Amino acid sequence: MVEAIEDLGRIVREANIRARKSSISRRKTRDPSRPAAKWVASAPIGKTTGTALSLVLSTHGCSHALSDAGGCTMCSYLLDGTSGEVSADNLLSQFDNGMEGLAGEPAPLSVKIYTSGSFLDESEVPLDARNSILDRLGGDERVREVVLESRPEYVTDSALESIAQRLQDRHTEIGMGLESSNDFVRRMCINKGFRTEDFTSAVNRALEHDIGTRAYVLVKPPFMTERAALEDAVQTISDAVDMKVTTVSVNPVNIQRYTLVEHLWRRGEYRPPWLWTLIEVLRRSRKNLPSSVRILCDPVAGGKSRGTHNCGECDLALVEAIRGYSLTQNIERLQVEECDCLPLWKHTLAHEGPSMFVHEDIARGLLGNA
Repeated sequence: MVEAIEDLGRIVREANIRARKSSISRRKTRDPSRPAAKWVASAPIGKTTGTALSLVLSTHGCSHALSDAGGCTMCSYLLDGTSGEVSADNLLSQFDNGMEGLAGEPAPLSVKIYTSGSFLDESEVPLDARNSILDRLGGDERVREVVLESRPEYVTDSALESIAQRLQDRHTEIGMGLESSNDFVRRMCINKGFRTEDFTSAVNRALEHDIGTRAYVLVKPPFMTERAALEDAVQTISDAVDMKVTTVSVNPVNIQRYTLVEHLWRRGEYRPPWLWTLIEVLRRSRKNLPSSVRILCDPVAGGKSRGTHNCGECDLALVEAIRGYSLTQNIERLQVEECDCLPLWKHTLAHEGPSMFVHEDIARGLLGNA
């Protein structure tokens, strides 16, 4: 049994690496002074609603994706980076460009800084660039919340001490992709490259510095049935709260270019999660967990074929309900009208069964075909 699992894991990893090589070959050389993306939206900040800037810095890319491991099966954020060199000054220019979107906005503000990998990885974001960005955030009295994204291996005491010193009384969170609290799922379906205990250690380390953590939870990794994915997401959210994260961000898989997930999707062997599944995950989690923990969700490509979707008739209403809930944390916002597709979703849950994988032969079919 162990040998069969190892063999299956090898097949998935090899197929993922082939997809990653295709992604890397398509990377472009971008203007290093401009961010990969930026957007401003309303967001819950503390007990009120404020304005949040999400800023994606263009870097050379995620170390995990560029390594021999090949990165995560669903992620193409490497394409947000650049194949060229990015200096510390370039990154500061990108940050300043992003902050222009908050010009004239009143407090409270939230600033969320992403890269295609880890903001705390010094090979991706040089230390002097990181510290300068943190100093600028710490000097802006309007900024009351800061979210910095990283893999757990870069959440070190020295990094946390510097963050706490520079951001002072801001509510600060380190966002990390737990994805699943099940090591088997994270390894076999996602190829995440770390264990649950690594995530837990990073959370505890952050707590020692009075810094919060945000767990990203993935809904429906490849090879999982709809029912297994639903149960895994609910369990993962519960486990993350037990680990004492301060926020949970629920992320349904969306089909990104040149990934193993896209390869499966094009072959008809993967479907993004139903919106009904996402609603059920949020309902169960909000009902059973303390209100002090925020459970957020803003589904990327919601209602589209590459994102979480239903039948097409009810999608917009459900996406708006999810976003309304995320903004208010009011579970009543998830009370939506039933649609004719609801019985089909229930049928899917009932007849796929509780098995973890859809079919082992889907994974084995990747051999030589990715």
